Amino acid sequence: MAKSTLAHIVDYPNEPVTFLRQILHAVEEPNFLQAMNLATVDKEFGVLNRTVLFRGLTEDDCVTYATQQFTRSCKNLKANNKCAITFLFPRVMLPSQGPRPLIWQVRLIGASAVQLPESELDLYWEKDELPAQIRAIIFRTGRPSNYEKLKEKHDRFLKDFMESGEPLHRPPTFTAFKIKSLRWDFLKIGMNQIADRLQYRLQDDCQWEVMHVSS
Repeated sequence: MAKSTLAHIVDYPNEPVTFLRQILHAVEEPNFLQAMNLATVDKEFGVLNRTVLFRGLTEDDCVTYATQQFTRSCKNLKANNKCAITFLFPRVMLPSQGPRPLIWQVRLIGASAVQLPESELDLYWEKDELPAQIRAIIFRTGRPSNYEKLKEKHDRFLKDFMESGEPLHRPPTFTAFKIKSLRWDFLKIGMNQIADRLQYRLQDDCQWEVMHVSS
């Protein structure tokens, strides 16, 4: 017989970033890399979205994103800093929310991007894995490419790097943004359930109003 019930978000914190941290802690594994979907306003296509790497939270509780100055996402954010972010967590075991693994979706609504100053960029560059650093230095995103030529260029660069024994320095094109949001939307759903949504809305006094909304 078919079953149906309602998901219910309980025991939630007063601030959205605390809730996000709880979910991230519940899914973290060794070498864990969390992805997020970033949507920007684009002059040519209207809206463009892409799945990118979540780079952590700033001291003032903003989501961070690192990229290159020549990418379309960077150009979009500089031209129009309005954006949206979605996290999807397909299997989260969060004891405060029930005994079984659940699906969570977290959205940043009414968000805007602020480019980080040069003085803060080394922190993000140093956390990048070698392939990401090499790509940032020798590849240009979105251009027509030839695999054999790219491989030859990569292998030659890697050989020189290994022989030098020196770290790769951050290129001037590397940059990062922090994302501020006026609303955070948390959606919780389990098997045979109708989802529950909890929304945090930033008020004029910089306090968060929290409410359940229909999914």
